[in-house]
Amino acid sequence: MKLSKDLLLLSMEDVLACGGADLELAAGDIKKAFALLGEGKIHQPPKTTLRAPTIHSEHHQGIVNLLSSYIDEESGGILGIKALGAMPSNVIHGLPRATGLILLFDPNNKTPLCVMDAQVISATRTGAVSYLAAKKLVDPSVERIGLVGSGVNMRTQLLALRLALPNLRQVRVTSKSDSRFRFAAEMSKRIEVDISPVKSVREATEDAQVIVTCLANSNQPAVLESHLDFQGVTILNIGCYECEDRILARMDRIVADIWEHGKHRGVQTHAIAVKNKVISENQIEDLAPILNEKKPGRASKTENIFFCPTGLGFEDAMVASRVYQKALQSNRGTRFPLWNHPVWI
Repeated sequence: MKLSKDLLLLSMEDVLACGGADLELAAGDIKKAFALLGEGKIHQPPKTTLRAPTIHSEHHQGIVNLLSSYIDEESGGILGIKALGAMPSNVIHGLPRATGLILLFDPNNKTPLCVMDAQVISATRTGAVSYLAAKKLVDPSVERIGLVGSGVNMRTQLLALRLALPNLRQVRVTSKSDSRFRFAAEMSKRIEVDISPVKSVREATEDAQVIVTCLANSNQPAVLESHLDFQGVTILNIGCYECEDRILARMDRIVADIWEHGKHRGVQTHAIAVKNKVISENQIEDLAPILNEKKPGRASKTENIFFCPTGLGFEDAMVASRVYQKALQSNRGTRFPLWNHPVWI
């Protein structure tokens, strides 16, 4: 066997050119991956979170998350690692809040094959998971949604819901900063929906049939129990502790991507609710059986459903593998040698 000594480097522009931002393709990748998960063909270790050893929260000190996975598929295994750093204050300095890399290895000899920008894939796969969940958990007749947050990930959330909800007509968005105005102006040009920036969380969530929260490493809830009327609402809690834990006591169903990973992470709303004994962990179900039609999705218009994904490494790896294959086909990226001669062997 000839061992490759070249590593393919894909910039953000390369990832975009190879379909990394195609939400529908990503949804197809991830749906297939959840099917493989249901068949026991994915090894998914828990997410590792690196923090400075201080008393400050993630919101202040930032984190680096490491997500690894192995996917056993017929066309060949996928072995991938994503390292993503997140620092909320970056945006003040004109930097992305989250930046990182995805590394793919040859599953046979374990040599690295490709390293690529992680920003695009990370945001796109997050939206794609919400698209798949919404198709199962949200009433398809929904016309009004409320967004709490206006960052990059909220853009892919909105694009995902636009695909999942054919009757969507009205969006209200709020944020701590004035970024909601730019969000509304720019996203209105991309989708034919009325998007209104509003001042408060209450204004954004009032009468909304779907509420999406996506804030930067939040450790204080933005959506409170008093904001909701609990008449068939679906909440997508994409970030950390964004919804008051008491809300979960009013939910008919609470869905995680994989609860054991949310429990391990420990900082999201469903984990906080379990810790505070608002709910018991046996009330939380995983998404895979719903996507794979082993369990039903939404049963009625009046169900209140809470979805809180932690984010899984196999999602990144599955999308990254497709991007890598497209890069090989289209001769994109930059090759550089890891070594000229492996003289140390």
